[in-house]
Amino acid sequence: MALTWSTDDHRQVLELHGKLQQEFGVLGYQQSSQQGYRAESFGGNSLASLGLSGAGRLNADLVLIGEMSWDLVNDSRYGDQIYSDEAWLGVRIRDDLELTAGRSDSPFNQLRDMTDVFNLFGGHGYMTDTALDDQVKVTWAKDGLDVRAGYAFNDANKQDNNSGTEAQYGASAGYQADNGLGVVLAVENKQLGAPNGGIRNMAAGVSYRTTGGFYAALTRGRANYDDVCWVGPECIDRFRFDYWEGVVSYSYKQVAFGLGYNRLSLHEPARERWEDKMIFATEYYLLPKAKLYAEYLMNSAENEDNLYGVGLQYYF
Repeated sequence: MALTWSTDDHRQVLELHGKLQQEFGVLGYQQSSQQGYRAESFGGNSLASLGLSGAGRLNADLVLIGEMSWDLVNDSRYGDQIYSDEAWLGVRIRDDLELTAGRSDSPFNQLRDMTDVFNLFGGHGYMTDTALDDQVKVTWAKDGLDVRAGYAFNDANKQDNNSGTEAQYGASAGYQADNGLGVVLAVENKQLGAPNGGIRNMAAGVSYRTTGGFYAALTRGRANYDDVCWVGPECIDRFRFDYWEGVVSYSYKQVAFGLGYNRLSLHEPARERWEDKMIFATEYYLLPKAKLYAEYLMNSAENEDNLYGVGLQYYF
Protein backbone atom coordinates (compact mmCIF):
# COMPACT_ATOMS: atom_id res chain seq x y z
CA MET A 1 0.00 0.00 0.00
CA ALA A 2 2.79 2.41 -0.93
CA LEU A 3 1.78 5.98 -1.76
CA THR A 4 2.15 6.60 -5.48
CA TRP A 5 2.08 9.75 -7.58
CA SER A 6 2.18 9.83 -11.37
CA THR A 7 1.73 12.24 -14.25
CA ASP A 8 -1.46 12.11 -16.28
CA ASP A 9 0.23 10.07 -19.00
CA HIS A 10 1.85 7.75 -16.37
CA ARG A 11 5.30 8.30 -17.92
CA GLN A 12 6.68 9.50 -14.58
CA VAL A 13 5.97 7.71 -11.29
CA LEU A 14 7.10 8.45 -7.71
CA GLU A 15 6.48 5.96 -4.89
CA LEU A 16 6.80 6.52 -1.13
CA HIS A 17 7.24 3.43 1.05
CA GLY A 18 8.31 2.82 4.61
CA LYS A 19 8.34 0.68 7.75
CA LEU A 20 7.84 1.14 11.50
CA GLN A 21 9.24 -1.52 13.83
CA GLN A 22 9.45 -2.05 17.60
CA GLU A 23 11.25 -4.99 19.21
CA PHE A 24 11.82 -6.21 22.79
CA GLY A 25 13.94 -9.01 24.15
CA VAL A 26 17.50 -10.20 24.67
CA LEU A 27 18.56 -9.25 21.16
CA GLY A 28 22.37 -9.11 21.10
CA TYR A 29 25.67 -9.67 22.86
CA GLN A 30 27.63 -7.39 25.17
CA GLN A 31 30.48 -5.61 23.44
CA SER A 32 33.02 -5.79 26.26
CA SER A 33 32.29 -9.25 27.59
CA GLN A 34 35.39 -11.23 28.65
CA GLN A 35 33.43 -14.48 28.93
CA GLY A 36 32.63 -15.23 25.29
CA TYR A 37 29.37 -14.11 23.76
CA ARG A 38 27.48 -13.00 26.84
CA ALA A 39 23.93 -11.82 26.17
CA GLU A 40 22.76 -8.29 26.85
CA SER A 41 20.01 -7.63 29.38
CA PHE A 42 16.39 -7.34 28.28
CA GLY A 43 15.74 -4.22 26.21
CA GLY A 44 14.20 -2.82 23.06
CA ASN A 45 14.95 -1.48 19.59
CA SER A 46 12.98 1.09 17.60
CA LEU A 47 13.40 1.46 13.86
CA ALA A 48 11.76 3.59 11.20
CA SER A 49 12.51 3.35 7.48
CA LEU A 50 11.45 5.66 4.68
CA GLY A 51 12.14 5.32 0.98
CA LEU A 52 11.44 7.07 -2.31
CA SER A 53 11.63 5.29 -5.67
CA GLY A 54 11.00 6.87 -9.03
CA ALA A 55 10.76 5.99 -12.70
CA GLY A 56 10.54 8.14 -15.81
CA ARG A 57 9.92 6.60 -19.23
CA LEU A 58 12.02 8.10 -22.02
CA ASN A 59 10.68 5.89 -24.80
CA ALA A 60 9.36 2.37 -25.41
CA ASP A 61 12.70 0.79 -24.45
CA LEU A 62 14.30 3.09 -21.87
CA VAL A 63 13.16 4.01 -18.34
CA LEU A 64 15.15 6.15 -15.91
CA ILE A 65 15.01 4.64 -12.39
CA GLY A 66 16.25 5.58 -8.93
CA GLU A 67 15.79 4.96 -5.22
CA MET A 68 16.70 6.72 -1.98
CA SER A 69 15.93 5.16 1.41
CA TRP A 70 16.84 5.98 5.01
CA ASP A 71 16.84 4.05 8.30
CA LEU A 72 16.39 5.77 11.66
CA VAL A 73 17.48 3.76 14.71
CA ASN A 74 16.48 4.99 18.18
CA ASP A 75 18.98 3.93 20.85
CA SER A 76 19.51 5.85 24.11
CA ARG A 77 23.03 4.41 24.55
CA TYR A 78 24.49 5.81 21.34
CA GLY A 79 21.89 8.41 20.36
CA ASP A 80 19.56 8.38 17.39
CA GLN A 81 21.24 7.21 14.18
CA ILE A 82 20.09 8.00 10.67
CA TYR A 83 21.83 6.59 7.65
CA SER A 84 21.19 5.93 3.99
CA ASP A 85 20.28 2.35 3.20
CA GLU A 86 20.17 2.79 -0.59
CA ALA A 87 20.87 5.72 -2.90
CA TRP A 88 21.23 4.98 -6.60
CA LEU A 89 20.29 6.08 -10.11
CA GLY A 90 20.11 4.07 -13.29
CA VAL A 91 18.32 3.02 -16.42
CA ARG A 92 16.10 0.03 -17.26
CA ILE A 93 16.34 -1.29 -20.82
CA ARG A 94 13.43 -3.25 -22.34
CA ASP A 95 12.24 -4.34 -18.86
CA ASP A 96 15.01 -6.98 -18.68
CA LEU A 97 18.28 -5.15 -18.12
CA GLU A 98 19.14 -2.60 -15.40
CA LEU A 99 22.30 -0.50 -15.13
CA THR A 100 22.69 1.43 -11.84
CA ALA A 101 25.30 3.45 -9.95
CA GLY A 102 25.35 4.41 -6.26
CA ARG A 103 24.73 2.68 -2.93
CA SER A 104 22.81 -0.51 -3.74
CA ASP A 105 22.35 -4.18 -2.83
CA SER A 106 25.35 -6.45 -3.16
CA PRO A 107 24.99 -9.08 -5.93
CA PHE A 108 25.74 -11.65 -3.20
CA ASN A 109 22.35 -10.84 -1.64
CA GLN A 110 20.63 -13.05 -4.20
CA LEU A 111 22.10 -16.03 -2.32
CA ARG A 112 21.80 -14.53 1.18
CA ASP A 113 18.07 -13.90 0.66
CA MET A 114 17.44 -17.63 0.25
CA THR A 115 17.97 -18.29 3.98
CA ASP A 116 18.17 -14.89 5.72
CA VAL A 117 14.36 -14.72 5.91
CA PHE A 118 13.56 -14.12 9.60
CA ASN A 119 12.82 -10.83 11.36
CA LEU A 120 15.32 -10.87 14.25
CA PHE A 121 18.00 -13.48 13.66
CA GLY A 122 19.63 -15.31 10.75
CA GLY A 123 22.31 -14.87 8.12
CA HIS A 124 25.05 -15.36 10.72
CA GLY A 125 27.46 -17.22 8.46
CA TYR A 126 27.56 -14.78 5.57
CA MET A 127 30.71 -12.66 5.71
CA THR A 128 29.63 -10.11 3.12
CA ASP A 129 28.16 -6.60 3.21
CA THR A 130 24.49 -6.33 2.29
CA ALA A 131 24.83 -2.91 0.62
CA LEU A 132 27.85 -1.48 -1.21
CA ASP A 133 28.61 2.22 -1.60
CA ASP A 134 29.63 3.74 -4.97
CA GLN A 135 28.74 0.50 -6.76
CA VAL A 136 28.31 0.15 -10.52
CA LYS A 137 25.87 -2.72 -10.97
CA VAL A 138 24.21 -4.57 -13.83
CA THR A 139 21.16 -6.85 -13.43
CA TRP A 140 19.53 -9.00 -16.11
CA ALA A 141 16.34 -10.93 -15.31
CA LYS A 142 14.11 -12.85 -17.72
CA ASP A 143 12.17 -16.13 -17.80
CA GLY A 144 13.28 -17.22 -14.32
CA LEU A 145 16.93 -16.28 -14.81
CA ASP A 146 18.51 -13.59 -12.61
CA VAL A 147 22.12 -12.52 -13.24
CA ARG A 148 23.81 -9.71 -11.25
CA ALA A 149 27.31 -8.25 -11.23
CA GLY A 150 28.81 -5.21 -9.52
CA TYR A 151 32.02 -3.33 -8.78
CA ALA A 152 32.22 -1.00 -5.75
CA PHE A 153 34.81 1.72 -5.14
CA ASN A 154 35.60 2.19 -1.45
CA ASP A 155 35.76 5.72 -0.02
CA ALA A 156 38.68 4.82 2.28
CA ASN A 157 40.85 4.28 -0.79
CA LYS A 158 40.66 7.98 -1.66
CA GLN A 159 43.42 8.42 0.92
CA ASP A 160 47.02 7.30 0.50
CA ASN A 161 48.35 4.33 2.53
CA ASN A 162 44.90 2.78 2.93
CA SER A 163 45.28 -0.65 4.55
CA GLY A 164 41.53 -1.32 4.65
CA THR A 165 39.14 -2.04 1.81
CA GLU A 166 40.26 -0.70 -1.55
CA ALA A 167 37.43 -2.08 -3.69
CA GLN A 168 35.17 -5.10 -3.98
CA TYR A 169 33.36 -6.84 -6.76
CA GLY A 170 31.04 -9.81 -7.11
CA ALA A 171 28.47 -11.64 -9.20
CA SER A 172 25.57 -14.03 -8.76
CA ALA A 173 23.39 -16.13 -11.04
CA GLY A 174 20.08 -17.70 -10.11
CA TYR A 175 17.25 -19.62 -11.71
CA GLN A 176 13.70 -20.07 -10.43
CA ALA A 177 11.78 -22.86 -12.14
CA ASP A 178 7.99 -23.01 -12.49
CA ASN A 179 7.90 -26.15 -10.33
CA GLY A 180 9.21 -24.20 -7.30
CA LEU A 181 12.84 -25.27 -7.48
CA GLY A 182 15.48 -22.53 -7.34
CA VAL A 183 19.29 -22.44 -7.46
CA VAL A 184 21.81 -19.61 -6.93
CA LEU A 185 25.61 -19.33 -7.30
CA ALA A 186 27.46 -16.30 -5.89
CA VAL A 187 31.04 -15.02 -5.60
CA GLU A 188 32.57 -11.89 -4.08
CA ASN A 189 36.12 -10.57 -3.84
CA LYS A 190 37.21 -7.79 -1.46
CA GLN A 191 40.59 -6.17 -2.10
CA LEU A 192 42.47 -4.88 0.96
CA GLY A 193 45.45 -2.55 1.08
CA ALA A 194 48.94 -3.75 2.05
CA PRO A 195 49.98 -5.53 4.17
CA ASN A 196 46.55 -7.22 4.22
CA GLY A 197 45.48 -9.59 1.47
CA GLY A 198 42.08 -10.17 -0.08
CA ILE A 199 38.86 -11.83 1.07
CA ARG A 200 37.20 -14.26 -1.34
CA ASN A 201 33.66 -15.54 -0.81
CA MET A 202 31.90 -18.20 -2.85
CA ALA A 203 28.65 -20.02 -2.14
CA ALA A 204 25.83 -22.03 -3.69
CA GLY A 205 22.23 -22.52 -2.64
CA VAL A 206 19.11 -24.46 -3.53
CA SER A 207 15.49 -23.72 -2.56
CA TYR A 208 12.03 -25.18 -3.02
CA ARG A 209 8.64 -23.55 -2.53
CA THR A 210 5.04 -24.63 -3.09
CA THR A 211 1.83 -22.71 -3.63
CA GLY A 212 0.58 -24.25 -0.38
CA GLY A 213 2.94 -22.19 1.80
CA PHE A 214 5.93 -24.53 2.23
CA TYR A 215 9.46 -23.19 1.73
CA ALA A 216 12.90 -24.76 2.26
CA ALA A 217 16.40 -23.58 1.37
CA LEU A 218 20.00 -24.65 1.99
CA THR A 219 23.22 -22.76 1.25
CA ARG A 220 26.86 -23.82 1.46
CA GLY A 221 29.73 -21.35 1.32
CA ARG A 222 33.41 -20.67 1.93
CA ALA A 223 35.33 -17.51 2.82
CA ASN A 224 39.10 -17.32 2.30
CA TYR A 225 41.13 -14.59 4.03
CA ASP A 226 44.69 -14.10 2.69
CA ASP A 227 47.53 -12.34 4.57
CA VAL A 228 45.51 -11.45 7.65
CA CYS A 229 47.37 -8.72 9.56
CA TRP A 230 44.52 -7.13 11.54
CA VAL A 231 43.86 -9.77 14.24
CA GLY A 232 47.14 -9.77 16.15
CA PRO A 233 50.76 -8.64 16.33
CA GLU A 234 51.80 -10.98 13.49
CA CYS A 235 50.30 -11.68 10.07
CA ILE A 236 48.63 -15.02 9.38
CA ASP A 237 48.98 -16.46 5.88
CA ARG A 238 45.41 -17.66 5.57
CA PHE A 239 42.05 -18.08 7.27
CA ARG A 240 39.41 -20.34 5.75
CA PHE A 241 35.83 -20.43 6.99
CA ASP A 242 33.14 -22.88 5.83
CA TYR A 243 29.47 -22.39 6.56
CA TRP A 244 26.06 -23.99 6.11
CA GLU A 245 22.72 -22.27 6.53
CA GLY A 246 19.27 -23.80 6.08
CA VAL A 247 15.65 -22.82 6.68
CA VAL A 248 12.27 -24.54 6.58
CA SER A 249 9.01 -22.59 6.91
CA TYR A 250 5.30 -23.08 6.49
CA SER A 251 2.61 -20.41 6.27
CA TYR A 252 -1.14 -20.84 6.45
CA LYS A 253 -3.47 -17.88 6.08
CA GLN A 254 -2.25 -15.29 8.63
CA VAL A 255 0.28 -17.39 10.56
CA ALA A 256 3.74 -18.74 9.70
CA PHE A 257 6.29 -20.96 11.45
CA GLY A 258 9.98 -21.32 10.65
CA LEU A 259 13.08 -23.25 11.66
CA GLY A 260 16.62 -22.16 10.79
CA TYR A 261 20.07 -23.65 11.24
CA ASN A 262 23.54 -22.13 10.82
CA ARG A 263 27.03 -23.60 11.28
CA LEU A 264 30.26 -21.65 10.83
CA SER A 265 33.58 -23.49 11.12
CA LEU A 266 37.22 -22.40 10.93
CA HIS A 267 39.22 -24.84 8.77
CA GLU A 268 42.58 -23.06 8.42
CA PRO A 269 45.00 -22.50 10.13
CA ALA A 270 43.22 -24.67 12.71
CA ARG A 271 39.96 -26.57 12.89
CA GLU A 272 37.37 -25.08 15.22
CA ARG A 273 33.59 -24.78 15.28
CA TRP A 274 32.78 -21.09 15.73
CA GLU A 275 29.00 -20.99 15.46
CA ASP A 276 26.25 -23.59 15.73
CA LYS A 277 22.83 -22.00 15.93
CA MET A 278 19.16 -22.92 15.60
CA ILE A 279 16.34 -20.41 15.16
CA PHE A 280 12.70 -21.00 16.06
CA ALA A 281 10.41 -18.36 14.57
CA THR A 282 6.75 -17.53 14.18
CA GLU A 283 4.76 -14.55 12.92
CA TYR A 284 1.11 -13.55 12.74
CA TYR A 285 -0.37 -10.98 10.35
CA LEU A 286 -2.82 -8.64 12.02
CA LEU A 287 -3.32 -6.87 8.67
CA PRO A 288 -1.82 -7.51 5.23
CA LYS A 289 0.89 -4.95 6.13
CA ALA A 290 1.17 -5.41 9.92
CA LYS A 291 2.50 -8.39 11.83
CA LEU A 292 3.57 -9.67 15.23
CA TYR A 293 6.57 -11.98 15.46
CA ALA A 294 8.65 -13.92 17.99
CA GLU A 295 11.98 -15.72 17.64
CA TYR A 296 14.35 -17.76 19.77
CA LEU A 297 18.04 -18.26 18.89
CA MET A 298 19.62 -21.31 20.51
CA ASN A 299 23.43 -21.57 20.52
CA SER A 300 25.16 -24.94 20.75
CA ALA A 301 28.70 -23.53 20.52
CA GLU A 302 30.61 -22.99 23.76
CA ASN A 303 30.43 -19.62 25.56
CA GLU A 304 27.51 -18.27 23.49
CA ASP A 305 24.29 -17.36 25.28
CA ASN A 306 20.86 -17.86 23.76
CA LEU A 307 18.86 -14.88 22.48
CA TYR A 308 15.15 -14.19 22.06
CA GLY A 309 12.79 -11.41 21.13
CA VAL A 310 9.33 -10.29 20.03
CA GLY A 311 8.35 -7.48 17.72
CA LEU A 312 5.63 -5.58 15.90
CA GLN A 313 6.10 -4.29 12.35
CA TYR A 314 3.97 -2.14 10.09
CA TYR A 315 5.04 -1.27 6.57
CA PHE A 316 3.53 0.51 3.61
